[in-house]
Amino acid sequence: MNKENRYNIVRIFIEKGDIKTIPEIFDYIPKSVVSTELRTNNNRFTRLINDPLEFKLIELSKIARAIGIETRVLVNMALQDEHRRPGRGKRTGK
Repeated sequence: MNKENRYNIVRIFIEKGDIKTIPEIFDYIPKSVVSTELRTNNNRFTRLINDPLEFKLIELSKIARAIGIETRVLVNMALQDEHRRPGRGKRTGK
């Protein structure tokens, strides 16, 4: 399966609502392919996938462009991740 087919499959799944989170995208597209295109190392990219709010807007934009969707769609996915994580951003006082 070539790279373009993978991106098209992901686009279709996102449009149908089968893919709802950023980590689900990488069930279909290898992380190494995208991390190379973004010119970032694999360790950092894995951290970003696990915490999508840490992505830079330009990175989400490049991924969205490759998939063929609007950047807003990936930004909304990242924001939804914030609501799924309990206690995100709350610190305990010492």
